Amino acid sequence: MKISGVILAAGKGTRMKSELPKVLHSVLGKPMIKYGQEAIDHLDEKYVVVGHESDLVIKELKKEFNPILQEQQLGTGHAVVTLLNSQAYEKDDSEYVVIIPGDAPLLLKENIDNLIKESTQGNVAIGIITAEVSDPAGYGRIVKNGDTIMKIVEHSDASTSELAITEINSGMYCFEKQFLIENIKKLNNNNEQNEIYLTDLIEIAFQNKLDTVIVQVSEETIKGVNSMSQLNEVEKTLKEKLIASHMENGVYFQDPNSIFLDENVVIKTGSRIMANTHLTGNTEIHENCTIGPNTMINESKIGEGSTVVFSVLDEVTIKGTATIGPYAHLRKGSTLEDGVKVGAFAETKNSNIGSGSKIPHLSYVGDAELEEGVNFSAGSITVNYDGENKHKTEIKKGAFIGSDVMLVAPVTVGEGAMIGAGSVITKDVPPKALGIERSNQKNIDGYMDRKKSKDEK
Repeated sequence: MKISGVILAAGKGTRMKSELPKVLHSVLGKPMIKYGQEAIDHLDEKYVVVGHESDLVIKELKKEFNPILQEQQLGTGHAVVTLLNSQAYEKDDSEYVVIIPGDAPLLLKENIDNLIKESTQGNVAIGIITAEVSDPAGYGRIVKNGDTIMKIVEHSDASTSELAITEINSGMYCFEKQFLIENIKKLNNNNEQNEIYLTDLIEIAFQNKLDTVIVQVSEETIKGVNSMSQLNEVEKTLKEKLIASHMENGVYFQDPNSIFLDENVVIKTGSRIMANTHLTGNTEIHENCTIGPNTMINESKIGEGSTVVFSVLDEVTIKGTATIGPYAHLRKGSTLEDGVKVGAFAETKNSNIGSGSKIPHLSYVGDAELEEGVNFSAGSITVNYDGENKHKTEIKKGAFIGSDVMLVAPVTVGEGAMIGAGSVITKDVPPKALGIERSNQKNIDGYMDRKKSKDEK
């Protein structure tokens, strides 16, 4: 038995008040359309009906999903008509068609499998996922005759008695394909919205004495996103589940309510995530780390046993155990070996920091190679930019950079060398040499007394 899957993702989402198509809004670091693809990825043929900003949506589709352009958004029924009339669908030989909205990120593969199971037995024309909800406002109501579903009435077209119904339509269906093809052409736009409703097929099935089955799920499962507040609600639900799964795997969260993390983040056993921490992108936190409080880490790998406190890391790799912060900023391309310390108000960018090296505080290391055992003292910087190009600084094993030093790249500090405090180094320093650049100190005796006398006049 072959089953095709369709995601309806053509709408703009006007209530989002955003130029970005609704299905591209991010939930835990992933566009909503990705969740829909995951829910039906196991089906035989897959399609996505696109419309508003279709090029942007298509970029987020897996290659197995065929985009179908709906040039005018005239309702869900019209979207399916567009699919059935498309060239991409001509050779589809599936027996059933699963249709879901693109804005329901809480829907799971298991829900789709249950829908298919109930819809492919006997004389069933349509299977529908529904839910009992506390507030049905805005949703289509499930109208029944006893246990038999008669029709679905959209909120704007419902009578007073129908508005009181709390079982609502999710917009998720499994159609027997032949029934769908034969009856969808009977639909019209005679309703408040002047749109072609896919839900009108329910009443057609009822009138023809064909079975329609209901698969009821939790209110949470079918929750859609039509506004920024609903986006926040859905993301909160998914975040709570994600954090719970990490805790089951031995990760401690000090304050789950103040922590944000994307779905793709990996956190290994024994790590502690402290309050007000954001972990985003494909970040990996290895075993027994302490991250936070007040820390942001994006697209980075943090080595086992590391500590990162009050700091920002973006596209950073820590290969071993490191100590970062407080108030450190590690920027794109920073790679740290084992035993590295980057301390208070220090910044690194596009640099490799060798094992055991230290950048304790108030320093900048950019476009540099620090070998192992380097001490980079307070207030020192690599002067890597000449106004047009970036240049490289190399500091060899065991070198000591004194406080308030400027290393004007390109420049190399040899193995075991020392740079005197306050120096501006523009030439290479040989191994084990002392590099120092200072004017002779001049003391002017009696200066302050003369200055005071002058000021009093």
